[in-house]
Amino acid sequence: MYDLCVVGAGLIGSAAARHASLQPNIRVCLVGPDEPKERSMESPREIFASHYDESRVTRRSDPDPIWATLAQKAMDRYRDLEATSGVNFYSETGCMMAGPPEGQFVTNTRETVTSQNTQHDYLTPELLRQSFPHLNLPDEDVAIYETKNAGYINPRSLITAQKRIARDNGCDVINDIVCEISQHHSGAPLMSLLTESGQKIEARRVLIATGSFTNFRKLLPPGQEPDLKLLPVAYAKVEVSAEDAKRMGNMPSMLYRGGGAPHWPKDYPRLPNNLFGVYLLPPIKYPDGKFYIKSGNLHGPDSPQVSTVAEVKAWFCTKGVTPLATKLASMVTAVTKGIQTLSYHGDHCIIADTPTRYPYIDLVHPDLGVAIGGNSISAKSSDEIGRIAAMLVLYRKWDSELPAEAFKLKLKDTSKSKL
Repeated sequence: MYDLCVVGAGLIGSAAARHASLQPNIRVCLVGPDEPKERSMESPREIFASHYDESRVTRRSDPDPIWATLAQKAMDRYRDLEATSGVNFYSETGCMMAGPPEGQFVTNTRETVTSQNTQHDYLTPELLRQSFPHLNLPDEDVAIYETKNAGYINPRSLITAQKRIARDNGCDVINDIVCEISQHHSGAPLMSLLTESGQKIEARRVLIATGSFTNFRKLLPPGQEPDLKLLPVAYAKVEVSAEDAKRMGNMPSMLYRGGGAPHWPKDYPRLPNNLFGVYLLPPIKYPDGKFYIKSGNLHGPDSPQVSTVAEVKAWFCTKGVTPLATKLASMVTAVTKGIQTLSYHGDHCIIADTPTRYPYIDLVHPDLGVAIGGNSISAKSSDEIGRIAAMLVLYRKWDSELPAEAFKLKLKDTSKSKL
């Protein structure tokens, strides 16, 4: 019998399990599948995750002060997490948010870093060109540049660190997929979980952190389906030489939102108002020993959606040199100067978007909670999201300076689909 069972062993779930394991006299288990050795349509496996990668942008600033606060709380614990686990996952390369000075992205980010006293430099067009001569940005653009306490994290390694500490604190980590959760009463209420392998788990309380796959298994009470949009997004990894990687050694992580430059590819996927939404990471050495610049497009409210587990699986299992990967790779050569592309390939992930634009961290009933809906930017903040969720489910109290109302669970209106 567990006091808390966390379902979903990704970034948020593993963080929640670690924080719960730190509580005195609390017995915790974390249930979720390990990363598969391969992803193929022929495999019977249907459950995947978006953290199968070596890099995610991390920064303390954001155009939205709530997301900025979540990031700051989580990032304050990065180095302690590394020291305690013995796993390095954080590279402090800095991060730059660039775009036209009058654009909403730069304007809102500047307001946030100013109001929250986030250490940063404001780069005018001239300073931007002087600081990063290897970048090929529009002449009139500016940037908010976090020189410290920003960069990128390795999501695989972050999960390893969270699990290692949780295990050391007595948490049972179970490599399985939960297919059904129910509640029954034999005196006190009890949560029962059934896994795909047939294992039965009992716990007093359950936290669901299953991301894009939440609605594809019987995890929530009948008729309660979280309002999530599942957005298929792609990214490209462009291989560069060790020499080019060294030459670009001061390159920070970068996010761009704006009109772009005349030489940028015309067929690149655009945001509303024909804006470019691009992110780039500095050259990173991957497990294959090669250096890659990772790039992808920022999504918008009108991005295409998927709605079935078959569609999600097909998207996760599509990799390689696709037409979309070619477009994304072309942006790397457009934004950088003098970089020789040795090879490139693409990969896919799924974003679970909420109508509130914040993750759902809420109680479905007193013994069942959720922490879902990453909205594409939760990786860096996952430790704080997991902490808030774990404390909420364990103690039924909101433990954050941020307003609980912002994270309330929204359910789909299923009546419309029946008309």
